[in-house]
Amino acid sequence: MMLLPLTASAQNESRRVSLEPRVGMTIAKMSGSALNLSETWKAGCTGGVEVEIPLSDYYSLTTGADISNIGTGFKEQKETHASMKEKLSVTYVTVPLQLKAYFKGLRGLSAHLGLQAGFLVNAKDKATVKSIRTMNLGDGTSSMYLWENYTEKKSEKVSDKFRNVVAGIPMGLSYEYHHVMIDATYTLEVLRQAVSLDTSNNWTSFSEDQTARNYPICITIGYKFRL
Repeated sequence: MMLLPLTASAQNESRRVSLEPRVGMTIAKMSGSALNLSETWKAGCTGGVEVEIPLSDYYSLTTGADISNIGTGFKEQKETHASMKEKLSVTYVTVPLQLKAYFKGLRGLSAHLGLQAGFLVNAKDKATVKSIRTMNLGDGTSSMYLWENYTEKKSEKVSDKFRNVVAGIPMGLSYEYHHVMIDATYTLEVLRQAVSLDTSNNWTSFSEDQTARNYPICITIGYKFRL
């Protein structure tokens, strides 16, 4: 816990348990040998509730549950008359257990660090394909002289490529102002990686017999109710 502030200001004077519903956004990507396309950051959403249990005037224990959409984007693939934009959309329910400490002289600002379990809800490979094709004239006929822009969206469930449970170390900063909480958390995935492929597949996003990790950042805003 050396990352937590060594000095803190007394902000748990009442020693009351608090409940904080919260919503926000995620910024995430994945990296690893299982992915054979160039990864990019992907935006998603998150929501949940946190319970804070004061341990002293300076430190608290927090836990709760969140549902978060993370995953990764991929760089757009282009050909002469077509392009494809692809992403992995992965949803987890996460349950963290963290120690929170408040900074001295900066009332409302705190740091937190702990452990977290993530339980897979679903994972989908989504792609948008844009191309130019001969115009459909109806009755199964088309014209070789007339062309049109065509967009096709594809989605397939790929949950079987992912582990059902992952573990991580969440770390971040929070700021409270008049019971409104703003929080930024980065989670370092540890132990087992999110993707573990044992068989070959036809998905262009994946390589055979390889692994990949999640790298999510969650930014939330919530309201703290003291019980």
